[in-house]
Amino acid sequence: MDRIKKLISILCAYLVVGCSDDLNLYPETQLTQGNFYNSETELIQASRDVYRQLERIYNSHGIPDLYGERFSDNVCTILTGGANSYDEDINKHIIKSDNGQLLNAWRTAYNAIFITNDIIMRLENTTVVFSTPALKERIMAEALFVRSLIYFNMVQAWGDVPLVLKVVSVEEGYEYLREKQEVIYTQIIKDLLYAKEHLPEACTGKDIGRVTSYAASAVLAKVYLRIDEKAKALEEVKRIVDSGRYSLDANGDGVTNVDDYKYLFLPEVKNCKESILEIQYLAGVDQVNSGHQSAYTPFLHSFHLPGISATNRGGGTNTPNPDLIAEYEENDPRKDISVIPGFTDESTDTWVDYPYTNKYYDPNWQNPGQNVEAIRYADILLLYAELTNDPAYLNQVRSRVGLPLYGEAGYPSRYNTLPLAIEHERRVELAFEFHRFFDLVRTGRALDVLNSKGYDVEETELLFPIPLAEIDINPGLIQNAGYK
Repeated sequence: MDRIKKLISILCAYLVVGCSDDLNLYPETQLTQGNFYNSETELIQASRDVYRQLERIYNSHGIPDLYGERFSDNVCTILTGGANSYDEDINKHIIKSDNGQLLNAWRTAYNAIFITNDIIMRLENTTVVFSTPALKERIMAEALFVRSLIYFNMVQAWGDVPLVLKVVSVEEGYEYLREKQEVIYTQIIKDLLYAKEHLPEACTGKDIGRVTSYAASAVLAKVYLRIDEKAKALEEVKRIVDSGRYSLDANGDGVTNVDDYKYLFLPEVKNCKESILEIQYLAGVDQVNSGHQSAYTPFLHSFHLPGISATNRGGGTNTPNPDLIAEYEENDPRKDISVIPGFTDESTDTWVDYPYTNKYYDPNWQNPGQNVEAIRYADILLLYAELTNDPAYLNQVRSRVGLPLYGEAGYPSRYNTLPLAIEHERRVELAFEFHRFFDLVRTGRALDVLNSKGYDVEETELLFPIPLAEIDINPGLIQNAGYK
């Protein structure tokens, strides 16, 4: 109902705009939809809202979080707040179609698509003459990139979904039913190819943090891998590696070692040499804060962050699973960087065994702003190893943290094939960064891995159910198999 009211409000605004060409219906002293978008500056300002959509999608409880981590064997639930079991049900693969977390993620995604579609429409129809054609093309490319990334997350999580490529009215909205995945992937690739062509190869100054042509290549590589076009995926990955713009030497000190891995997750580090696609947040009051630290820390009144005496109970979601903790090799320094085993209850001076991830640590715990490394160079190197069957790229990642190389003495014998070695390395290198379940589904390993650990998952349960509330609004939406 809220969705319908919102769409009706938007539709009414458009109808008012079209009533008369002669009557000025917009107050000249206020910014409105009718008197904005009339200059290059205003269009640039409006385009910044595109980046807010990335922040919303990649925040805690967004699709990458829910599908990439919560749905995987990386995390478990010990205690969470609330009067429902939405988070636990996702984690245990016992989801019902009325799951509120999935409904919120679905609606956030389509609201973000609406906003990007609006900006795309404005750019397509504007009479504003830009100072350079390249600037307009870059803004368009940014919007198309963000829309394609949202759809890429959605199609992986839900399968066929409505493909909306323009601003629509309420009546038109009912016509948008579930589109075939092949059609959606075709559109995603088309948009990403445009983005790749028109985005800059690098950004400087105040533009650092904007998406680049190489970010488009990185997402394209993942799309091509997902649809089993490996030759095209390899072209995109090779382009990134051959560019020489990215490095495992994240801190840029000329030495590649474990300090670079630590550096990645320092709260003050933004857009380092390893970052290919990074979601921008900012600590402080009235800033673009992130919700990861709050959501993923222990749901206990006695909890406090390291070095901070103030208690700050977290949400209790994405608690590191003992199975993931056991996956780290004995001397892997990434374990201590990624997972804190617990904390001391200062009121009783007792240790509380309650692990949580340290990757989103920010001492400004009330208004945290740790960025999210959505795609970094280690991810690309591991994909390169997968696509070329060359362990040299895998070994670059292991060498950084001082572990035995694949194929040499001391390497864990249980990962006795290169695919298993890459799967292991991706799990521990990229833990809590929203990759795990996407990886397992892409490689066809999800059922074997989860069921070997007692999850009892069927093929139909590799997708989320379409939210029941959306089907109630539009009965033409057909539910995924296996759900009611």
